[in-house]
Formats: sequence, structure tokens, C-alpha cells
Amino acid sequence: MPSVIEVQIEDKVGIIKLNRPEALNAFNNELSDALYSQVEEFNASSTVNSILITGNGKAFSAGADVAGFQERSIKKRSPLSWNALIDLFIRSKPIIAAINGFAIGMGITLFLFADIRLASKDAKISFRFVKIGLTPEYGSTRRLSDIVGISTSSELMLTGKFVDGKEAERIGLISKSYDPDDLYNESLKISKDIAENSNWHNKVIKEMIFNNYHKDYDKVLEIEGDIFSQARQTKEHKNFVKKFMQDNK
Repeated sequence: MPSVIEVQIEDKVGIIKLNRPEALNAFNNELSDALYSQVEEFNASSTVNSILITGNGKAFSAGADVAGFQERSIKKRSPLSWNALIDLFIRSKPIIAAINGFAIGMGITLFLFADIRLASKDAKISFRFVKIGLTPEYGSTRRLSDIVGISTSSELMLTGKFVDGKEAERIGLISKSYDPDDLYNESLKISKDIAENSNWHNKVIKEMIFNNYHKDYDKVLEIEGDIFSQARQTKEHKNFVKKFMQDNK
């Protein structure tokens, strides 16, 4: 039986491909556990500095596989404990989501906590909960509103409508949309660019972005000043200054 994820490392980028194409990469317990474990493994690896997640087949992820979760013991992982995936994404090395095809329900709400979201122009994204008698989860009512604003968030969640990659880019849900044949390579290029940074710099910048968002500006300035002072002492900065001085003699 094939693995529910495919994994490789390329130029310090840990690549995860969701691999349940016959189920449109819907999340069951097995896929949820595999994704969690693999992200943790990449976080512990000295050969990985960024993580790229995409899907095999015609979908990124069609959301939660309700039948799949019901087939296995709910003691394995309760819906509440799935929030551990969000905590993992927030504290992880930078995560880039390359959204190909369908991204519905959990297949988009979880990835609101990716650091960068990219998509194919023909992606089909929907916060579909209300149309199937459910309500949003994974803190998505707050997170989506932070990303696209309350009015647009309300429209997406109350209508459950589908938006393609071009519209998702226009409203700020993703950073950029690409032709389907270009999505993976362009996403990998951005992932490699981030992977060239030191893990320390990626870590503290990501922490500041997440942690400073809801702080007042005086506190943000204080935190940024403290970490900026630390950054000046890193070998990466000292090497840059040395090279700059040599190049400008």
C-alpha cells in the first residue's frame, strides 16, 4: 500500500506531497499523523531549512475524510487534538503551501497557518462548512479575517463559494497564483530562497511576525530592537559586513 505522503529533500527544502489522490488528499487520521510526524522530523533535521507542502493528483486537499476518521478509533486523535497541527505549523520552520486543485474545508483552514500560500490559477478553494451543515474550525474565523479582512472573510464563510487562484491572489488569501504547470517549480524556487537563510534568522523573523501581530507598536519596537541587536552578532551579518567593506574599498 503506498504511503499517504511522499517525502524528499532538495537543496535544504523538505518537500511533502499529500498522497491520497483517490480521495482528493482528504485528511484521515493516517494522513494527519503522517504530516505531523514528517514536519516534526524536518524541524529536527540539520539539512532542512524550509518546508514545501503540496498535493499529488488533481487536489491539494478536499478537507477532512469524515468516513476515514469514523473508521478508526476516535481515541487515536480527537478533533480537539488536531489543533496540535496548528501549533506545529506556528512553531515550525517556514512552511510554504503550493495549492494545486481543490482546497476545501480543513484543506484550506489548516494551511491558513502556513507562512506562504501559493496556488495554481485554476485552484478551487472553498470554506465549505456552512453548505454541509458544519461550522469553521482550526481558529479559521479569526485567522481568515486577519488575512483578508472581516467583510471578505464573512463572504467566503457565509456563502461557502469557490474561488480560483487568481481571485484568491486578488483578495490576499494567497501571495501569488501561477499557471498549473509552473506552480510546483515556482513554489520550490521560493522555498529554496528561504532555505538559504540560517535557521536562526528564519525562526526569529517568523516568531516576530506571529507574536507581534497583536501587540502594540511600542512593544513591537522593543522586541524588534532586542532581536536586531542579536542579529548584528550573527556570523551571517558579520560575513556580509566584511564582504561589503572589501567590495567597497
